[in-house]
Amino acid sequence: MRRIFSRKAKRGKDKKTRQRKNLLNICIITVCAGLIVFGVWRIFIYESEDIVARREYAELREVFFQTPEAPEPSPLPEQAAELPEETEDDIEEEEHLNLDELARINPDFIGWISIENHIEYPVVRGTNNDKYMYTTFSGDRNSAGSIFMDFRNRNGFDDHIAILFGHRTRDGTMFSPLLNYLDRTFLQENPVILITTRDGEELTYRIFAARQTDAWDSAYEMSFSNSIQAASAFPNAPADATRFLLLSTCTASNDRDERVIVFAALEG
Repeated sequence: MRRIFSRKAKRGKDKKTRQRKNLLNICIITVCAGLIVFGVWRIFIYESEDIVARREYAELREVFFQTPEAPEPSPLPEQAAELPEETEDDIEEEEHLNLDELARINPDFIGWISIENHIEYPVVRGTNNDKYMYTTFSGDRNSAGSIFMDFRNRNGFDDHIAILFGHRTRDGTMFSPLLNYLDRTFLQENPVILITTRDGEELTYRIFAARQTDAWDSAYEMSFSNSIQAASAFPNAPADATRFLLLSTCTASNDRDERVIVFAALEG
Protein backbone atom coordinates (compact mmCIF):
# COMPACT_ATOMS: atom_id res chain seq x y z
CA MET A 1 0.00 0.00 0.00
CA ARG A 2 2.84 2.36 0.85
CA ARG A 3 4.42 1.67 -2.53
CA ILE A 4 1.18 2.60 -4.28
CA PHE A 5 0.94 5.88 -2.37
CA SER A 6 4.64 6.52 -3.04
CA ARG A 7 4.16 6.01 -6.81
CA LYS A 8 1.10 8.28 -6.84
CA ALA A 9 2.96 10.94 -4.90
CA LYS A 10 5.88 10.70 -7.29
CA ARG A 11 3.58 10.96 -10.32
CA GLY A 12 1.87 13.97 -8.74
CA LYS A 13 5.20 15.62 -8.06
CA ASP A 14 6.40 14.94 -11.63
CA LYS A 15 3.19 16.42 -13.00
CA LYS A 16 3.62 19.61 -10.95
CA THR A 17 7.23 19.84 -12.08
CA ARG A 18 6.17 19.56 -15.74
CA GLN A 19 3.47 22.15 -15.17
CA ARG A 20 5.98 24.56 -13.66
CA LYS A 21 8.38 23.98 -16.56
CA ASN A 22 5.59 24.51 -19.09
CA LEU A 23 4.51 27.67 -17.31
CA LEU A 24 8.11 28.90 -17.28
CA ASN A 25 8.48 28.15 -21.00
CA ILE A 26 5.24 29.99 -21.75
CA CYS A 27 6.49 33.00 -19.76
CA ILE A 28 9.82 32.97 -21.60
CA ILE A 29 8.11 32.70 -24.99
CA THR A 30 5.68 35.48 -24.05
CA VAL A 31 8.50 37.79 -22.94
CA CYS A 32 10.54 37.06 -26.08
CA ALA A 33 7.52 37.67 -28.30
CA GLY A 34 6.82 40.90 -26.44
CA LEU A 35 10.40 42.07 -26.96
CA ILE A 36 10.23 41.25 -30.65
CA VAL A 37 6.95 43.12 -31.06
CA PHE A 38 8.36 46.08 -29.13
CA GLY A 39 11.51 46.08 -31.27
CA VAL A 40 9.52 45.96 -34.50
CA TRP A 41 7.27 48.74 -33.21
CA ARG A 42 10.27 50.93 -32.33
CA ILE A 43 11.82 50.34 -35.75
CA PHE A 44 8.52 51.30 -37.37
CA ILE A 45 8.36 54.48 -35.27
CA TYR A 46 11.95 55.42 -36.09
CA GLU A 47 11.47 54.76 -39.81
CA SER A 48 8.26 56.81 -39.80
CA GLU A 49 10.00 59.69 -38.03
CA ASP A 50 12.89 59.55 -40.50
CA ILE A 51 10.47 59.86 -43.41
CA VAL A 52 8.63 62.76 -41.77
CA ALA A 53 11.90 64.57 -40.97
CA ARG A 54 13.29 64.10 -44.49
CA ARG A 55 10.08 65.47 -45.97
CA GLU A 56 10.06 68.49 -43.64
CA TYR A 57 13.67 69.45 -44.31
CA ALA A 58 13.24 68.94 -48.05
CA GLU A 59 10.37 71.46 -47.95
CA LEU A 60 12.51 73.88 -45.93
CA ARG A 61 15.25 73.66 -48.55
CA GLU A 62 12.71 74.70 -51.15
CA VAL A 63 11.87 77.70 -48.98
CA PHE A 64 15.52 78.64 -48.52
CA PHE A 65 16.47 78.19 -52.15
CA GLN A 66 13.27 79.63 -53.57
CA THR A 67 13.70 81.55 -56.80
CA PRO A 68 12.42 85.13 -56.74
CA GLU A 69 9.43 85.72 -58.93
CA ALA A 70 10.19 86.80 -62.47
CA PRO A 71 10.17 90.60 -62.84
CA GLU A 72 7.36 92.30 -64.68
CA PRO A 73 7.98 93.02 -68.38
CA SER A 74 9.78 96.33 -68.95
CA PRO A 75 7.28 99.17 -69.49
CA LEU A 76 7.04 101.10 -72.72
CA PRO A 77 9.21 104.23 -72.85
CA GLU A 78 6.29 106.59 -72.20
CA GLN A 79 5.27 104.55 -69.12
CA ALA A 80 8.73 104.26 -67.55
CA ALA A 81 8.65 107.67 -65.91
CA GLU A 82 5.44 106.81 -64.09
CA LEU A 83 6.90 103.79 -62.22
CA PRO A 84 8.86 104.24 -58.95
CA GLU A 85 12.54 103.54 -59.20
CA GLU A 86 13.67 100.34 -57.49
CA THR A 87 15.88 101.07 -54.49
CA GLU A 88 18.69 99.01 -52.94
CA ASP A 89 16.42 98.30 -49.96
CA ASP A 90 13.80 96.80 -52.27
CA ILE A 91 16.41 94.54 -53.87
CA GLU A 92 17.76 93.44 -50.48
CA GLU A 93 14.27 92.67 -49.21
CA GLU A 94 13.56 90.53 -52.26
CA GLU A 95 16.79 88.56 -51.79
CA HIS A 96 16.02 87.85 -48.13
CA LEU A 97 12.38 86.83 -48.48
CA ASN A 98 13.44 83.19 -47.98
CA LEU A 99 15.20 84.02 -44.70
CA ASP A 100 12.19 85.96 -43.48
CA GLU A 101 9.92 83.03 -44.26
CA LEU A 102 12.11 80.64 -42.27
CA ALA A 103 12.10 83.08 -39.35
CA ARG A 104 8.32 83.26 -39.60
CA ILE A 105 8.09 79.47 -39.38
CA ASN A 106 10.43 79.42 -36.39
CA PRO A 107 11.56 82.60 -34.55
CA ASP A 108 14.58 80.63 -33.21
CA PHE A 109 16.00 80.48 -36.76
CA ILE A 110 19.48 82.04 -36.81
CA GLY A 111 21.01 80.83 -40.07
CA TRP A 112 21.52 78.17 -42.70
CA ILE A 113 24.43 75.74 -42.94
CA SER A 114 25.65 74.35 -46.27
CA ILE A 115 28.32 71.77 -47.02
CA GLU A 116 27.96 71.11 -50.72
CA ASN A 117 26.39 67.74 -51.58
CA HIS A 118 26.31 66.71 -47.92
CA ILE A 119 24.55 69.08 -45.51
CA GLU A 120 21.79 71.67 -46.13
CA TYR A 121 19.81 72.65 -43.03
CA PRO A 122 18.39 75.58 -41.13
CA VAL A 123 20.06 76.34 -37.81
CA VAL A 124 18.17 77.21 -34.64
CA ARG A 125 19.13 78.31 -31.14
CA GLY A 126 16.94 77.63 -28.13
CA THR A 127 17.09 78.73 -24.52
CA ASN A 128 18.81 75.42 -23.69
CA ASN A 129 20.42 72.52 -25.53
CA ASP A 130 17.54 70.12 -24.88
CA LYS A 131 14.69 71.69 -26.84
CA TYR A 132 15.90 70.85 -30.34
CA MET A 133 17.52 67.54 -29.48
CA TYR A 134 14.29 65.77 -30.45
CA THR A 135 12.29 68.60 -32.02
CA THR A 136 12.36 69.47 -35.70
CA PHE A 137 12.56 73.00 -37.10
CA SER A 138 8.77 73.15 -37.38
CA GLY A 139 8.37 72.22 -33.70
CA ASP A 140 7.31 68.58 -34.11
CA ARG A 141 8.57 65.85 -31.80
CA ASN A 142 10.98 63.71 -33.82
CA SER A 143 14.11 61.70 -33.06
CA ALA A 144 15.92 63.44 -35.96
CA GLY A 145 15.80 66.74 -34.08
CA SER A 146 17.31 69.89 -35.57
CA ILE A 147 20.70 71.41 -36.26
CA PHE A 148 21.04 73.74 -33.31
CA MET A 149 23.57 76.18 -31.89
CA ASP A 150 24.78 75.94 -28.31
CA PHE A 151 22.48 78.18 -26.29
CA ARG A 152 25.56 79.80 -24.70
CA ASN A 153 26.38 81.39 -28.05
CA ARG A 154 24.35 84.49 -27.26
CA ASN A 155 26.08 86.45 -30.02
CA GLY A 156 25.46 83.73 -32.55
CA PHE A 157 28.09 83.39 -35.25
CA ASP A 158 29.79 86.57 -33.99
CA ASP A 159 31.21 84.67 -31.00
CA HIS A 160 34.85 83.62 -31.15
CA ILE A 161 33.67 80.01 -30.99
CA ALA A 162 30.26 78.91 -32.26
CA ILE A 163 29.16 75.30 -31.70
CA LEU A 164 26.50 73.52 -33.74
CA PHE A 165 25.02 70.16 -32.75
CA GLY A 166 23.15 67.60 -34.85
CA HIS A 167 22.25 63.92 -34.71
CA ARG A 168 23.90 61.06 -36.53
CA THR A 169 20.79 59.43 -37.96
CA ARG A 170 20.14 55.93 -39.24
CA ASP A 171 19.36 57.17 -42.75
CA GLY A 172 22.55 59.24 -43.07
CA THR A 173 20.86 62.65 -42.83
CA MET A 174 21.38 65.59 -40.42
CA PHE A 175 25.01 65.62 -39.18
CA SER A 176 25.79 62.00 -40.14
CA PRO A 177 28.26 63.10 -42.87
CA LEU A 178 30.54 64.58 -40.20
CA LEU A 179 31.89 61.11 -39.42
CA ASN A 180 33.45 61.10 -42.89
CA TYR A 181 35.77 63.94 -41.82
CA LEU A 182 37.79 61.47 -39.77
CA ASP A 183 39.06 60.40 -43.21
CA ARG A 184 41.77 62.89 -44.20
CA THR A 185 40.98 62.54 -47.90
CA PHE A 186 37.32 63.41 -47.39
CA LEU A 187 38.33 66.45 -45.33
CA GLN A 188 40.64 67.69 -48.07
CA GLU A 189 37.95 67.24 -50.71
CA ASN A 190 35.14 68.87 -48.68
CA PRO A 191 36.74 71.66 -46.62
CA VAL A 192 34.21 74.49 -47.00
CA ILE A 193 31.25 75.31 -44.76
CA LEU A 194 28.95 78.13 -45.85
CA ILE A 195 26.79 79.89 -43.29
CA THR A 196 24.03 82.32 -44.24
CA THR A 197 23.00 84.19 -41.11
CA ARG A 198 19.49 85.35 -40.29
CA ASP A 199 20.53 88.87 -41.37
CA GLY A 200 21.70 87.65 -44.75
CA GLU A 201 25.44 87.75 -44.03
CA GLU A 202 27.39 85.03 -45.81
CA LEU A 203 30.24 83.44 -43.86
CA THR A 204 32.78 81.01 -45.25
CA TYR A 205 34.52 78.62 -42.88
CA ARG A 206 37.34 76.25 -43.81
CA ILE A 207 37.63 72.91 -42.01
CA PHE A 208 41.13 72.26 -40.68
CA ALA A 209 40.69 69.28 -38.34
CA ALA A 210 38.34 66.61 -37.00
CA ARG A 211 38.62 64.23 -34.10
CA GLN A 212 36.77 61.44 -32.36
CA THR A 213 36.32 62.28 -28.72
CA ASP A 214 33.72 62.26 -25.94
CA ALA A 215 31.07 64.53 -24.51
CA TRP A 216 33.55 66.05 -22.03
CA ASP A 217 36.01 67.34 -24.61
CA SER A 218 37.47 70.70 -23.57
CA ALA A 219 36.35 72.20 -26.88
CA TYR A 220 32.79 72.24 -25.55
CA GLU A 221 33.70 74.37 -22.57
CA MET A 222 33.82 77.63 -24.52
CA SER A 223 35.94 79.20 -21.80
CA PHE A 224 37.99 81.24 -24.26
CA SER A 225 37.75 84.98 -23.79
CA ASN A 226 39.68 85.95 -26.91
CA SER A 227 40.69 84.61 -30.29
CA ILE A 228 44.31 83.95 -29.29
CA GLN A 229 43.25 81.50 -26.58
CA ALA A 230 40.77 79.92 -28.96
CA ALA A 231 43.32 79.41 -31.73
CA SER A 232 45.82 77.84 -29.34
CA ALA A 233 43.22 75.31 -28.17
CA PHE A 234 42.44 73.73 -31.52
CA PRO A 235 44.64 71.31 -33.49
CA ASN A 236 46.23 72.74 -36.63
CA ALA A 237 44.33 76.02 -36.29
CA PRO A 238 45.33 78.71 -38.84
CA ALA A 239 47.62 81.24 -37.16
CA ASP A 240 45.54 84.22 -38.28
CA ALA A 241 42.10 82.75 -37.39
CA THR A 242 39.91 84.83 -35.07
CA ARG A 243 36.56 83.03 -35.19
CA PHE A 244 35.82 79.33 -35.18
CA LEU A 245 32.94 76.99 -35.91
CA LEU A 246 32.64 73.58 -34.26
CA LEU A 247 30.27 70.92 -35.60
CA SER A 248 29.45 68.06 -33.23
CA THR A 249 27.61 64.76 -33.58
CA CYS A 250 27.42 61.29 -32.04
CA THR A 251 29.21 58.29 -33.49
CA ALA A 252 27.92 54.88 -34.51
CA SER A 253 29.39 53.38 -31.33
CA ASN A 254 27.29 51.87 -28.57
CA ASP A 255 29.01 54.36 -26.27
CA ARG A 256 26.42 57.14 -26.01
CA ASP A 257 29.10 59.63 -24.89
CA GLU A 258 31.32 59.20 -27.94
CA ARG A 259 31.46 62.23 -30.25
CA VAL A 260 33.00 63.54 -33.45
CA ILE A 261 33.97 67.21 -33.62
CA VAL A 262 34.78 69.03 -36.86
CA PHE A 263 36.82 72.24 -36.49
CA ALA A 264 36.61 75.13 -38.95
CA ALA A 265 37.98 78.69 -39.05
CA LEU A 266 36.33 81.75 -40.57
CA GLU A 267 37.99 82.98 -43.74
CA GLY A 268 38.61 86.62 -44.54
